[in-house]
Amino acid sequence: MEANILLMKCPKTKKTYGVRIEKKSDGDWYRTWAFPIKERQAKSEGFDKTQVAGNLYPTEEYPGCPHCGSMNFVQCGKCKKISCWNGEENLHCDWCGTEMTNIVTATEKFNVSGDKF
Repeated sequence: MEANILLMKCPKTKKTYGVRIEKKSDGDWYRTWAFPIKERQAKSEGFDKTQVAGNLYPTEEYPGCPHCGSMNFVQCGKCKKISCWNGEENLHCDWCGTEMTNIVTATEKFNVSGDKF
């Protein structure tokens, strides 16, 4: 089994968290666990280097964002970083400040290049 950690940010609290993902035999990724982590610690652990492509589905055990509980996420079209999402239409990237108009949700394919973190 292949597993990785993705970094996300909570727009509500502006705090960073890690999401453990597992690649299943169907080729898709599944979110299994989430935990608060400081950006500096995430970088020292190498979590800022994670690169994955495909779908990112939640498992039944996935608790959502550890700060606000959101189960959804969006990816910024400019910096490619990910944030949790509570369904609001007007959203600014908490990583780079860009207004996000093209929202990628958990049910769509996406590409995350961690080297841009």
